[in-house]
Amino acid sequence: MRWTEEQYQDFLRRRDAGNKNSAAGSAGNVEQAPSHEPVGEKKIPRLDSPCSIHIHSRRYRLADPDGISGKAAIDGLVHSGILPDDSTRYVQEVTYSQSKVKTVDQEETEIIISW
Repeated sequence: MRWTEEQYQDFLRRRDAGNKNSAAGSAGNVEQAPSHEPVGEKKIPRLDSPCSIHIHSRRYRLADPDGISGKAAIDGLVHSGILPDDSTRYVQEVTYSQSKVKTVDQEETEIIISW
């Protein structure tokens, strides 16, 4: 399942409407400009069920198949509080793919979490 930012925010609003003890938050943007605000102070929804993660890179120069690593992205999901940890209890599978774009300005990485 792929969600846009708007669909994800709608999901969070509907989920949190039925659970008054939970705090709504925004989805992380891993390509966002860095901030000096501590991540731990933000209330971010946590995925407590097993999930699969797919990382798709759109790149100007394609990497070798063994050169694509999502470790930093997955560690960021854990650090931000979206995943409790990156153990097999929470992450069942990680897959990678890439496609070529025409310019460096078109480069982006998409992280798809399915549960």
